[in-house]
Order: sequence, then C-alpha cells, then structure tokens
Amino acid sequence: MDVRFINPFLEGAKEVLKTMAFIDAVPGKAYLKKVDIAHGDVSGIIGITGDAIGSLAVSFHTDCICGIVSSMLGENHTEPTSEVLDAVGELTNMISGVARTQLEKKGFSVYAAIPSVVVGAGHTISHILKVPSIVIPFSTALGDFVVDVCIKPTEDHLKHEVIYDVVNKPTLPQGKIVDGKPKPKDRPALPPAQAASGPADAVEALAPLQAGDYQSRISRLKATLNKLIHARDDIQRSLDSNPFMLLAKRKEQKKRIDVYDAKIRKIKLDISTAQVLAKMPDNNEEPEIKRHFQDYVRKNP
Repeated sequence: MDVRFINPFLEGAKEVLKTMAFIDAVPGKAYLKKVDIAHGDVSGIIGITGDAIGSLAVSFHTDCICGIVSSMLGENHTEPTSEVLDAVGELTNMISGVARTQLEKKGFSVYAAIPSVVVGAGHTISHILKVPSIVIPFSTALGDFVVDVCIKPTEDHLKHEVIYDVVNKPTLPQGKIVDGKPKPKDRPALPPAQAASGPADAVEALAPLQAGDYQSRISRLKATLNKLIHARDDIQRSLDSNPFMLLAKRKEQKKRIDVYDAKIRKIKLDISTAQVLAKMPDNNEEPEIKRHFQDYVRKNP
C-alpha cells in the first residue's frame, strides 16, 4: 500500500480531533488488519475514488466517541445517540477532507462519497478493495480509536467509473456536469409565504467553498449561526414568559426549538471543518513517513 495515501489520513485525524474536540490524538504503531471485525463500537465509513481508490473507516469505542462529542458540542453524551452518530459521520468526512486536501497538493485528484455510520459491538467493515487494510491506532485522554485505511492508486481504465456513487469529476451540490465542468442549477425562488418566515428559516444556503476562501466562509457561517441562536433564544424566551400558553402551541414551539438546535449543531460542525482546512499548511513538504509503513510490503510480502 502506497504510503503517500496513508500519512494524509493520519495527519487528518490528528488535526481534526485537535480542532474539533481540543484533544491530542497520539498515533501508535500501524499494523495490517486481515479481518473485517471493526476495532471499536461505532464506525464511520467513506468511499474514495479518483486518482486513488478505496475506503476509510474511523472506529471509536463508546466512551471515546461520547467524550469527543461532548467536548465538541458542549453537551454531556454517555450513549451513542443520534447526535453522536451524526458526529461520527461528520468527523469521518472531515478527516477524509483534510487528507484529500493534502493529496491534492501532491497532484492527486481524489473525491469522496457520503459517509455511512455503523454501530454495535462486533460489527464488520468491508473495504471496497477486499484486501488487508492498514490500521493506525490512536490514544487520547478520552479513550482510543483507530483509523482504518485501504486505498491504492487507481488504474487508468477505472478512473471514469462510478464508485460509491462518486463520479471522478468535481460536482457541486444541486448541480450538474457540463463539458466536464460543474455548473450549478438556478436556485428556485421561495414562495412569498416561505420568504416571509422567521430570519433563520430563510437563511440562504452558502456557496461551495473555493480554495483560499476559508476565512470568508467561516465569517459567513458564524453570521448564520448567530441568526439561528438569536431566533432559537426568542422562542425560548416566549415559552418562559408565557407559562399559560396553550399546550398545542407550546408543543409546536418546542418542536421549532429542536429544529433550530439541529441546525445550530450542523453549522458549528461546518465552522469547525472550515477552520481545520484553513489551518492546513500551504507548503508541499512531504510528511514524515514511519519506516514500518514504507517497508511493510518488503518485510511482509
């Protein structure tokens, strides 16, 4: 397995955990994984295609991921709730994103699918390449997790095939490919009733992130976050100041709060992702390569 496609995922895991959860992830000695059993209770899995093909899995023990998510969101989580599972998918996507950014600096165009999450003791991970993968164990103050990578350079005749629902061309959300270049669809106009709704309900979707535009994106995301928090707090104040509000109305308002809370969590994760990418160095220096990665095939033919 080519070490050029391994180290970016190692560095991505360290960078994402440091930025997202404010913890240091210390990598251990990598080893070859020959079985499908995951080394953890919850795993995020994402497919990779382009100039490299394969898949990435990030597996956490329950205590570890609950501690990480609690640190990320400022909430106490002790079980793999839906919020925890969503965060696993986001973390996997961000680690993949940081790794792909590093690979692009080396001249490799690599794209990823939408991550999936598997939960349960003893669950299995089936990599697309059907060959042993490289596992990098990490230890943190909150527990242990592993990065499980199975990836190799793509053969020329496979570079235009669809793998994991990812086409080997850059695409835009709600867009289409025209002459090999992404062209976004026109946004449909909001109906008058929807356009007149609350400030956070009508927040416009942000454009796809462009290279070098991270700080601008972060500023726009923070502005959106402030609007969401303000709208959510207005609803909560209304509930607190009207103890005799009709039950049906109170239930409706509480549901709106739940919707805002979900949006706020998503925006916070988006901000953290942009902050991770903004901190990535612009130089093209080769990362330090562990010798056991480099010599693995020669030592273990």
